Amino acid sequence: MKKKEKERKKKIDQEQKKVIRNPRIETLSEIVELIELANDSFMRRDYNKAINYSEKVIRLAINSKFDHHIKEQQQFLIKIAKKVEETFFVSEIKEAVKKIEKIYNALIEAKQFSQAHEILETFKRHYQDKIDLDSIPLIKELIKKDLKERIKNKLE
Repeated sequence: MKKKEKERKKKIDQEQKKVIRNPRIETLSEIVELIELANDSFMRRDYNKAINYSEKVIRLAINSKFDHHIKEQQQFLIKIAKKVEETFFVSEIKEAVKKIEKIYNALIEAKQFSQAHEILETFKRHYQDKIDLDSIPLIKELIKKDLKERIKNKLE
């Protein structure tokens, strides 16, 4: 029995040695693996790792002339850049909202409703193209507060 197993194992090993390895297929396999790692890193918001994996994909794709993967990774890097920029803007906007809220509250206390509203509208116009303002709870609260103040002011 052992002899048959050894013979079968030897035969399998010989067959595996005969298999012709295709470097393009091996490269493609490596590219697919790196793309998965890049996507996983992106989902975990580890943008530096995602960029590194994407860079490796691009280098392999250039060497193997896989133009589709080069273009795909360029789009992926643009997507990462937008997320990084958005993250930066969110922190910048949160700081600005806190300052605007103080000014807004002071103007409301001074019964300067139109000026308070105008400051909020100017703020919204300034940042609306950079990020979805509704995605930031501080801004949503301030907008709701402004709406309530305008309704209340019109009723009085």
